[in-house]
Amino acid sequence: MENFLKTHSIDKFLDFPHLLHAFSPRGFDRGNGVYQELLLGRTADSKVSQQHRQLLLESLNIESKDLFLVHQVHGDRVYILDNPERSSGEVEQIEADALVTDLMGKPIAVLTADCVPVILYDPEKHVAGVIHAGRKGTQMNIVSKVISVFVKTYGSCPESLRLAFGPAIGRCCYEVDDSCIEPFRHTYPDWRSFVTPNAEGGFMLDLLKANESDALNGGLLQENIHYSGECTSCHNDRWFSYRREGTTGRILSLVMLRRLPGKV
Repeated sequence: MENFLKTHSIDKFLDFPHLLHAFSPRGFDRGNGVYQELLLGRTADSKVSQQHRQLLLESLNIESKDLFLVHQVHGDRVYILDNPERSSGEVEQIEADALVTDLMGKPIAVLTADCVPVILYDPEKHVAGVIHAGRKGTQMNIVSKVISVFVKTYGSCPESLRLAFGPAIGRCCYEVDDSCIEPFRHTYPDWRSFVTPNAEGGFMLDLLKANESDALNGGLLQENIHYSGECTSCHNDRWFSYRREGTTGRILSLVMLRRLPGKV
């Protein structure tokens, strides 16, 4: 049966033929114009979730039946997938909000619905990472902590790293109160660059720009940071948005290393 699921990608990351990345859409055409929403996680029907995960892998021509996700807790822990014998079921029990690996053919992913999905890649060391950067994780500098893992574990040079932000809620739609902004004042000297007071006495928070600031502080070059360019809340027909909908599905952001030529 033909697979009608079409994922999304970031153009600049297509320059790396040995890196596969994708962001799942809200739904797909099952054929004959029949639309179905993707249920990839946090659903009461785990059987459908597993079926849709496999459909996603097949749409990307990934032979593996395993999809490696962690148990996300809105923190800053980074899990390193370095054991090729570790099962996806074991990994999904681990509390973390980022995964990093240098193993080939192991698709790693995070689930989001407004939070910022981040893909990080070192084309020199051939190492990849994927990050769930929610407000709390961003406050704790999760992106720069993942960059540190690349440097300390794999000998990466931050200036060589490439970063892609997937679909996330934009400054236009993310209103928060002062208690949400207070932690940023302590961890980001430039917090005013991504926080804007509004007429109602609250603040509009640009979570993407906050994570960009964290990445730059971690040593990345501005020209190596790329955006998908779509706000999940504004484009609710294309993406799931917790802020706009409440209980809803999740976007799955995936990265996988392909084997380099000449490598066994």
